[in-house]
Amino acid sequence: MRWRTVEQNWEAFHESLLDTWPVLSEDDLIDVEGDRQTFQQRLIELTGEEPDDVAQQIEEWLEGAVPSDVHMDEQHDNQSILDSELYVSPGEDASDDDRKFGDDNVTDDPVRGG
Repeated sequence: MRWRTVEQNWEAFHESLLDTWPVLSEDDLIDVEGDRQTFQQRLIELTGEEPDDVAQQIEEWLEGAVPSDVHMDEQHDNQSILDSELYVSPGEDASDDDRKFGDDNVTDDPVRGG
């Protein structure tokens, strides 16, 4: 992912950041406000590690998972729908009602069976 995604959804990443760098506090993250340079500098101050090492750790963290509430926003949701077309059977559309997928004879209605 890109840092811009992190910056725009800063609060959604707090838990992941605190898990990855337990030396950080919630107040540290609030102070940083998503600014990468400030975040990196704070890590350098708190850990005593070399700037290049901290920068590498951040790059590795960026390769990790994106919190679900970031994926749930409209922009990501629409892109996920478009991307799902890669996995949809011929003749079906990614924006079709989910009930159209799978066995047409099965329903989720317990009264009618299924």
